Amino acid sequence: MSINRSILIILILAFASCSKFSKVLKSKDFEYKLKMANTYFDKKEYRKSQVLYEELFPVFKGTPQFDDLYYRYAYSHYNLRDYITAENLFKGYLEVFSNSVRAEEVEYMQSFCYFKQSPKAELEQTNTIKAIGMLQIFINTHPESSKVKEAEGLIAKCQAKLESKEYLSAQLYYNVGQYKASALTYTTLLNNYPDSPKVMNIN
Repeated sequence: MSINRSILIILILAFASCSKFSKVLKSKDFEYKLKMANTYFDKKEYRKSQVLYEELFPVFKGTPQFDDLYYRYAYSHYNLRDYITAENLFKGYLEVFSNSVRAEEVEYMQSFCYFKQSPKAELEQTNTIKAIGMLQIFINTHPESSKVKEAEGLIAKCQAKLESKEYLSAQLYYNVGQYKASALTYTTLLNNYPDSPKVMNIN
């Protein structure tokens, strides 16, 4: 009985929440909508904040509120794990607000979005290579940043993944009997990662 009552309460609260959000969406008061978008964002209800920010984006463009709206809109996508859109929004933010006090943070987040798109070692590693490049640019541009150590750690993870990719490719070629391709790939691995434990195993 108590379980059913709990479910009922949850459903009532969910309906009330949806009903309130529906009223916010229908409102013609843009200042109120922006306030509610920020409220949803602060409550980590990013799907709702994203919808509102998207509607308000052209409305507040060029106004004093646009900086914060743009920033939060990008983070709404990031927090929903839409890293492709988030990366594009962080990039756009930097183009519009290049002198913002948030610029360094946003630049790091742009590169971090590439890192978050890096796939498993078995897959195509284009985004991993891009992540290394973007993170290195951040380090070079902001050598005194508190994020440098973290960025260096992410680069190391990306490089380890590229190393694993080459090793797995060499093994795959060997397993299917393509010994020439396997030998070439192992040679590349030896040249690129001479101190790798995987290289030691080959020897």
